Amino acid sequence: MKKILGALLIFTLIFGAAAFAETKIGVVNMQRALDESDAGKDAVAKMKKDYDQMQQRINEESEVLKKMQEELNNQSSLLTEEAKQKKIDEYQKKLKEVQRLIKDSNEELKKKEQEYVGKIAKDLAELVEKLGKELNYDIIVEAKESGVMYNSKKVDMTDMLIDRYNKEWHKK
Repeated sequence: MKKILGALLIFTLIFGAAAFAETKIGVVNMQRALDESDAGKDAVAKMKKDYDQMQQRINEESEVLKKMQEELNNQSSLLTEEAKQKKIDEYQKKLKEVQRLIKDSNEELKKKEQEYVGKIAKDLAELVEKLGKELNYDIIVEAKESGVMYNSKKVDMTDMLIDRYNKEWHKK
């Protein structure tokens, strides 16, 4: 059995080499294309702006919460049990509101990120297919997802993809 497999492997290497010599293979690093394309950079800037706005709102609400806590601590000994309990209830209600705001903000940011990245990734995938057809590639693989451990620069199409995508993106 080992001899048959060995012979088959040698046969494949000898006669298959001619077929592989004519096969045009390209490799693309989609993550790098996402990160370095103008659309990707624009998406990062939008995400940072959204994050900063949400963080500012969270900080403002947290400051209100902190003031409520300080007020409760300072007035605790002066308040009746009923008034003290009312302030504690108000504080806990505000605390839940802030926690909910944080959770909702995180979910909204994650959703926006998926929208931005999804759109760009879809556009890049369509462009890879288009480039493959235009340049007569037989196979184009994604560098990281396909498990490519090494590829030479001559088969790396990432820079070409970024340049072409930037040109198309700026036309829009």
